[in-house]
Amino acid sequence: MYYCVPLRRTHSRVGFRDSARRFGAFVFWLGLGCAPAPSTHPPNTDRTAFDGEAALARTAQLVNLPRTLGAPARGQAIEELANLFAQATKEPPTIRRQQLTGTDPKTNERYPLTNLIVDYRPHARRSFVLATHFDTRPWAEQDPDPAQRLRPIEGANDGTSGLAVLLELVPVLDRQLPPDIGFTVIAFDGEELGRPGYGGYCAGSLALGKAIGTGQFGDLVEAEFGIVLDMVGGRGQTLPMEPNSLQTHPELVKALWGLAADHKLPGFVGRVHRTGIYDDHIPLSDAGIPSVLLIDHDYPHWHTQADTLDKLSDESLASVGEALRLYIVDRYAP
Repeated sequence: MYYCVPLRRTHSRVGFRDSARRFGAFVFWLGLGCAPAPSTHPPNTDRTAFDGEAALARTAQLVNLPRTLGAPARGQAIEELANLFAQATKEPPTIRRQQLTGTDPKTNERYPLTNLIVDYRPHARRSFVLATHFDTRPWAEQDPDPAQRLRPIEGANDGTSGLAVLLELVPVLDRQLPPDIGFTVIAFDGEELGRPGYGGYCAGSLALGKAIGTGQFGDLVEAEFGIVLDMVGGRGQTLPMEPNSLQTHPELVKALWGLAADHKLPGFVGRVHRTGIYDDHIPLSDAGIPSVLLIDHDYPHWHTQADTLDKLSDESLASVGEALRLYIVDRYAP
Protein backbone atom coordinates (compact mmCIF):
# COMPACT_ATOMS: atom_id res chain seq x y z
CA MET A 1 0.00 0.00 0.00
CA TYR A 2 0.94 3.62 -0.38
CA TYR A 3 -0.97 6.85 -0.62
CA CYS A 4 0.30 10.25 -1.59
CA VAL A 5 0.10 12.95 1.05
CA PRO A 6 1.43 16.48 1.43
CA LEU A 7 4.88 16.77 2.94
CA ARG A 8 4.75 15.46 6.49
CA ARG A 9 3.39 15.73 9.05
CA THR A 10 -0.27 14.83 8.55
CA HIS A 11 -2.48 11.78 9.09
CA SER A 12 -5.10 12.76 6.53
CA ARG A 13 -5.39 10.93 3.23
CA VAL A 14 -5.70 12.21 -0.30
CA GLY A 15 -6.18 10.37 -3.55
CA PHE A 16 -3.50 8.19 -5.10
CA ARG A 17 -0.95 10.16 -7.15
CA ASP A 18 -2.82 13.46 -6.77
CA SER A 19 -1.73 16.90 -5.56
CA ALA A 20 1.72 16.58 -7.16
CA ARG A 21 4.26 18.66 -5.30
CA ARG A 22 7.90 19.19 -6.10
CA PHE A 23 10.56 19.33 -3.46
CA GLY A 24 13.53 21.11 -5.00
CA ALA A 25 14.11 22.94 -1.72
CA PHE A 26 15.51 19.75 -0.30
CA VAL A 27 18.65 19.98 -2.41
CA PHE A 28 20.33 21.07 0.84
CA TRP A 29 20.72 17.43 1.80
CA LEU A 30 23.55 17.08 -0.69
CA GLY A 31 25.88 18.90 1.63
CA LEU A 32 25.12 16.83 4.72
CA GLY A 33 27.05 13.87 6.01
CA CYS A 34 26.89 11.24 8.71
CA ALA A 35 29.81 10.16 10.86
CA PRO A 36 28.76 7.73 13.63
CA ALA A 37 31.21 6.62 16.28
CA PRO A 38 33.37 3.73 15.06
CA SER A 39 33.19 0.24 16.50
CA THR A 40 36.04 -0.93 18.74
CA HIS A 41 36.00 -4.46 17.28
CA PRO A 42 38.42 -5.76 14.64
CA PRO A 43 37.23 -5.62 11.03
CA ASN A 44 35.05 -8.39 9.65
CA THR A 45 36.44 -9.80 6.41
CA ASP A 46 33.11 -11.27 5.23
CA ARG A 47 31.89 -8.93 2.46
CA THR A 48 29.57 -11.36 0.70
CA ALA A 49 27.03 -9.48 -1.39
CA PHE A 50 23.28 -9.79 -1.03
CA ASP A 51 21.83 -12.67 -3.06
CA GLY A 52 18.92 -11.55 -5.25
CA GLU A 53 18.22 -15.06 -6.54
CA ALA A 54 17.79 -16.29 -2.96
CA ALA A 55 15.45 -13.37 -2.26
CA LEU A 56 13.32 -14.22 -5.29
CA ALA A 57 13.15 -17.86 -4.17
CA ARG A 58 12.17 -16.66 -0.71
CA THR A 59 9.41 -14.54 -2.26
CA ALA A 60 8.11 -17.63 -4.06
CA GLN A 61 7.99 -19.42 -0.70
CA LEU A 62 6.23 -16.57 1.07
CA VAL A 63 3.44 -16.03 -1.47
CA ASN A 64 2.11 -19.43 -0.40
CA LEU A 65 1.59 -18.23 3.18
CA PRO A 66 -1.99 -16.90 3.59
CA ARG A 67 -1.51 -13.36 4.91
CA THR A 68 -4.64 -11.70 3.54
CA LEU A 69 -6.77 -10.12 6.24
CA GLY A 70 -9.48 -12.58 7.24
CA ALA A 71 -7.81 -15.69 5.75
CA PRO A 72 -8.69 -18.78 7.88
CA ALA A 73 -5.07 -19.99 8.21
CA ARG A 74 -3.63 -16.54 8.78
CA GLY A 75 -2.64 -17.19 12.39
CA GLN A 76 -0.54 -20.20 11.37
CA ALA A 77 1.09 -18.14 8.62
CA ILE A 78 2.14 -15.46 11.12
CA GLU A 79 3.70 -18.09 13.35
CA GLU A 80 5.56 -19.50 10.36
CA LEU A 81 6.92 -16.03 9.68
CA ALA A 82 8.07 -15.79 13.29
CA ASN A 83 9.81 -19.16 12.91
CA LEU A 84 11.57 -18.01 9.73
CA PHE A 85 12.93 -14.96 11.52
CA ALA A 86 13.94 -17.10 14.50
CA GLN A 87 15.87 -19.48 12.26
CA ALA A 88 17.69 -16.74 10.35
CA THR A 89 20.59 -16.52 12.82
CA LYS A 90 22.56 -18.99 14.92
CA GLU A 91 21.82 -17.05 18.08
CA PRO A 92 18.02 -16.94 18.30
CA PRO A 93 16.44 -13.49 18.52
CA THR A 94 13.89 -12.24 21.00
CA ILE A 95 10.48 -12.13 19.31
CA ARG A 96 7.76 -9.88 20.68
CA ARG A 97 4.20 -9.88 19.42
CA GLN A 98 1.96 -6.86 19.60
CA GLN A 99 -1.64 -8.03 19.39
CA LEU A 100 -4.20 -5.51 18.23
CA THR A 101 -7.51 -5.22 16.43
CA GLY A 102 -8.04 -3.40 13.16
CA THR A 103 -11.28 -2.17 11.65
CA ASP A 104 -12.26 -1.95 8.00
CA PRO A 105 -13.27 1.74 7.81
CA LYS A 106 -15.86 1.01 5.13
CA THR A 107 -17.69 -1.99 6.61
CA ASN A 108 -16.63 -1.74 10.28
CA GLU A 109 -15.57 -5.40 10.15
CA ARG A 110 -12.90 -6.10 12.76
CA TYR A 111 -9.76 -8.16 12.28
CA PRO A 112 -7.19 -9.49 14.76
CA LEU A 113 -3.73 -8.20 13.85
CA THR A 114 -0.22 -9.07 15.02
CA ASN A 115 2.96 -7.02 14.71
CA LEU A 116 6.14 -9.09 14.92
CA ILE A 117 9.04 -7.28 16.60
CA VAL A 118 12.19 -9.36 16.21
CA ASP A 119 15.22 -8.24 18.23
CA TYR A 120 18.61 -9.53 17.11
CA ARG A 121 21.33 -9.03 19.74
CA PRO A 122 18.90 -7.21 22.05
CA HIS A 123 21.62 -6.30 24.56
CA ALA A 124 23.88 -4.60 22.02
CA ARG A 125 24.89 -1.03 22.83
CA ARG A 126 23.83 0.36 19.43
CA SER A 127 20.92 -0.60 17.20
CA PHE A 128 18.79 0.22 14.19
CA VAL A 129 15.39 -0.84 12.78
CA LEU A 130 14.43 -2.50 9.50
CA ALA A 131 10.73 -2.86 8.73
CA THR A 132 8.14 -3.88 6.18
CA HIS A 133 4.52 -4.99 6.18
CA PHE A 134 3.54 -8.63 5.69
CA ASP A 135 -0.22 -8.41 5.15
CA THR A 136 -1.56 -8.57 1.60
CA ARG A 137 -4.43 -6.64 0.09
CA PRO A 138 -7.94 -8.11 0.60
CA TRP A 139 -9.28 -6.11 -2.35
CA ALA A 140 -8.04 -5.15 -5.80
CA GLU A 141 -9.75 -1.80 -6.27
CA GLN A 142 -7.23 -0.71 -8.92
CA ASP A 143 -7.81 -3.74 -11.14
CA PRO A 144 -9.01 -2.83 -14.64
CA ASP A 145 -11.63 -5.60 -14.45
CA PRO A 146 -14.44 -4.60 -12.05
CA ALA A 147 -15.29 -8.28 -11.53
CA GLN A 148 -11.86 -8.81 -9.93
CA ARG A 149 -11.88 -5.91 -7.49
CA LEU A 150 -13.42 -7.71 -4.51
CA ARG A 151 -10.94 -10.59 -4.62
CA PRO A 152 -7.74 -10.60 -2.54
CA ILE A 153 -4.47 -10.18 -4.42
CA GLU A 154 -1.36 -12.34 -4.30
CA GLY A 155 0.74 -9.36 -3.27
CA ALA A 156 4.05 -10.71 -4.55
CA ASN A 157 5.49 -7.19 -4.52
CA ASP A 158 3.10 -5.39 -2.18
CA GLY A 159 3.43 -7.31 1.09
CA THR A 160 6.01 -9.94 0.14
CA SER A 161 9.09 -8.51 -1.61
CA GLY A 162 10.18 -6.40 1.36
CA LEU A 163 9.65 -9.35 3.68
CA ALA A 164 11.80 -11.57 1.48
CA VAL A 165 14.60 -9.01 1.34
CA LEU A 166 14.69 -8.71 5.13
CA LEU A 167 14.64 -12.46 5.71
CA GLU A 168 17.62 -12.86 3.37
CA LEU A 169 19.42 -9.80 4.74
CA VAL A 170 19.27 -10.79 8.42
CA PRO A 171 21.82 -13.65 8.25
CA VAL A 172 24.15 -11.51 6.12
CA LEU A 173 24.08 -8.71 8.68
CA ASP A 174 24.52 -11.19 11.49
CA ARG A 175 27.76 -12.38 9.87
CA GLN A 176 29.10 -9.01 8.82
CA LEU A 177 28.22 -6.61 11.65
CA PRO A 178 30.42 -6.22 14.73
CA PRO A 179 29.00 -8.09 17.75
CA ASP A 180 28.19 -4.88 19.62
CA ILE A 181 25.67 -3.79 16.96
CA GLY A 182 22.10 -5.03 17.28
CA PHE A 183 19.04 -4.54 15.12
CA THR A 184 15.30 -5.03 15.20
CA VAL A 185 13.19 -6.25 12.30
CA ILE A 186 9.54 -5.20 12.49
CA ALA A 187 6.97 -7.02 10.35
CA PHE A 188 3.90 -4.80 10.44
CA ASP A 189 0.37 -6.13 10.14
CA GLY A 190 -2.69 -4.19 8.98
CA GLU A 191 -0.87 -1.86 6.59
CA GLU A 192 -3.43 -2.82 3.95
CA LEU A 193 -6.47 -2.35 6.21
CA GLY A 194 -7.67 0.79 4.52
CA ARG A 195 -9.91 2.01 1.74
CA PRO A 196 -9.56 4.88 -0.73
CA GLY A 197 -11.61 7.76 0.58
CA TYR A 198 -12.08 6.14 4.01
CA GLY A 199 -8.56 5.95 5.47
CA GLY A 200 -7.55 3.21 7.88
CA TYR A 201 -4.12 2.39 6.45
CA CYS A 202 -0.97 1.52 8.39
CA ALA A 203 -2.90 0.15 11.35
CA GLY A 204 0.05 -1.85 12.67
CA SER A 205 2.67 0.91 12.57
CA LEU A 206 0.23 3.47 13.99
CA ALA A 207 -0.56 1.09 16.87
CA LEU A 208 3.12 0.50 17.56
CA GLY A 209 3.82 4.24 17.47
CA LYS A 210 1.00 4.85 19.94
CA ALA A 211 2.32 2.11 22.23
CA ILE A 212 5.80 3.63 22.15
CA GLY A 213 4.26 6.96 23.08
CA THR A 214 2.75 5.40 26.21
CA GLY A 215 6.03 3.85 27.32
CA GLN A 216 5.76 0.40 25.75
CA PHE A 217 8.57 -0.93 23.55
CA GLY A 218 10.63 1.97 24.86
CA ASP A 219 13.89 0.34 23.78
CA LEU A 220 12.98 0.91 20.13
CA VAL A 221 13.45 4.68 20.40
CA GLU A 222 17.14 4.04 21.11
CA ALA A 223 17.51 2.92 17.48
CA GLU A 224 19.73 5.22 15.45
CA PHE A 225 17.59 5.02 12.33
CA GLY A 226 14.87 3.01 10.59
CA ILE A 227 14.50 1.82 7.00
CA VAL A 228 11.10 0.66 5.70
CA LEU A 229 10.68 -1.42 2.54
CA ASP A 230 7.47 -1.55 0.49
CA MET A 231 7.28 -2.88 -3.07
CA VAL A 232 10.97 -3.30 -3.81
CA GLY A 233 11.05 -6.23 -6.24
CA GLY A 234 9.26 -5.13 -9.39
CA ARG A 235 10.91 -5.86 -12.71
CA GLY A 236 12.49 -2.64 -14.05
CA GLN A 237 11.46 -0.68 -10.96
CA THR A 238 12.42 2.92 -10.20
CA LEU A 239 13.21 4.10 -6.67
CA PRO A 240 13.24 7.89 -6.40
CA MET A 241 13.84 9.60 -3.06
CA GLU A 242 10.66 9.90 -0.99
CA PRO A 243 10.12 13.49 0.20
CA ASN A 244 9.04 12.73 3.79
CA SER A 245 12.11 10.53 4.18
CA LEU A 246 14.29 13.30 2.83
CA GLN A 247 12.93 15.71 5.40
CA THR A 248 13.16 13.28 8.32
CA HIS A 249 16.61 11.80 7.67
CA PRO A 250 18.42 13.53 4.76
CA GLU A 251 21.81 12.04 5.72
CA LEU A 252 20.50 8.49 5.39
CA VAL A 253 18.78 9.22 2.07
CA LYS A 254 21.98 10.77 0.73
CA ALA A 255 24.05 7.78 1.86
CA LEU A 256 21.73 5.12 0.41
CA TRP A 257 21.27 6.75 -2.99
CA GLY A 258 24.93 7.72 -3.11
CA LEU A 259 26.05 4.15 -2.49
CA ALA A 260 23.61 2.91 -5.10
CA ALA A 261 25.08 5.34 -7.63
CA ASP A 262 28.67 4.46 -6.73
CA HIS A 263 28.00 0.74 -7.11
CA LYS A 264 25.73 1.16 -10.15
CA LEU A 265 22.81 -0.56 -8.44
CA PRO A 266 19.78 -0.50 -10.76
CA GLY A 267 16.49 1.13 -9.85
CA PHE A 268 17.75 3.97 -7.65
CA VAL A 269 17.23 7.28 -9.43
CA GLY A 270 18.80 10.56 -8.33
CA ARG A 271 15.65 12.62 -8.08
CA VAL A 272 12.97 13.36 -5.52
CA HIS A 273 9.55 11.90 -6.20
CA ARG A 274 6.81 14.39 -7.04
CA THR A 275 4.67 13.45 -4.02
CA GLY A 276 5.12 12.51 -0.39
CA ILE A 277 4.04 9.00 0.59
CA TYR A 278 2.27 8.05 3.79
CA ASP A 279 3.61 4.63 4.74
CA ASP A 280 4.90 2.83 7.83
CA HIS A 281 7.98 5.06 8.04
CA ILE A 282 5.92 8.05 9.18
CA PRO A 283 4.49 6.45 12.37
CA LEU A 284 8.00 5.20 13.16
CA SER A 285 9.46 8.68 12.72
CA ASP A 286 6.66 10.23 14.76
CA ALA A 287 7.46 7.76 17.54
CA GLY A 288 11.09 8.90 17.68
CA ILE A 289 12.83 6.55 15.23
CA PRO A 290 13.95 8.70 12.26
CA SER A 291 12.98 6.49 9.34
CA VAL A 292 13.07 6.46 5.55
CA LEU A 293 11.09 4.59 2.91
CA LEU A 294 12.28 2.63 -0.11
CA ILE A 295 9.37 2.12 -2.49
CA ASP A 296 8.59 1.79 -6.17
CA HIS A 297 5.97 4.55 -6.15
CA ASP A 298 4.82 3.81 -9.69
CA TYR A 299 4.59 0.01 -9.67
CA PRO A 300 2.03 -0.58 -12.46
CA HIS A 301 0.35 -3.61 -10.83
CA TRP A 302 -0.39 -1.90 -7.50
CA HIS A 303 -3.60 -3.24 -5.91
CA THR A 304 -4.48 -5.40 -8.91
CA GLN A 305 -4.66 -9.14 -9.55
CA ALA A 306 -1.52 -8.76 -11.67
CA ASP A 307 0.71 -8.25 -8.61
CA THR A 308 2.15 -11.74 -9.01
CA LEU A 309 5.53 -13.41 -8.76
CA ASP A 310 6.27 -13.17 -12.50
CA LYS A 311 6.34 -9.35 -12.22
CA LEU A 312 9.39 -9.49 -9.92
CA SER A 313 13.08 -9.84 -10.70
CA ASP A 314 16.10 -11.02 -8.76
CA GLU A 315 18.00 -7.97 -10.04
CA SER A 316 15.58 -5.57 -8.35
CA LEU A 317 15.62 -7.49 -5.07
CA ALA A 318 19.42 -7.71 -5.19
CA SER A 319 19.77 -3.98 -5.77
CA VAL A 320 17.73 -3.06 -2.68
CA GLY A 321 19.26 -5.73 -0.47
CA GLU A 322 22.80 -4.79 -1.49
CA ALA A 323 22.19 -1.06 -0.95
CA LEU A 324 21.02 -1.81 2.59
CA ARG A 325 23.94 -4.16 3.23
CA LEU A 326 26.50 -1.66 1.99
CA TYR A 327 25.08 1.20 4.00
CA ILE A 328 24.66 -0.72 7.26
CA VAL A 329 27.93 -2.64 7.20
CA ASP A 330 29.93 0.43 6.14
CA ARG A 331 28.26 2.59 8.78
CA TYR A 332 29.30 0.25 11.58
CA ALA A 333 32.66 -0.84 10.19
CA PRO A 334 35.56 -0.49 12.66
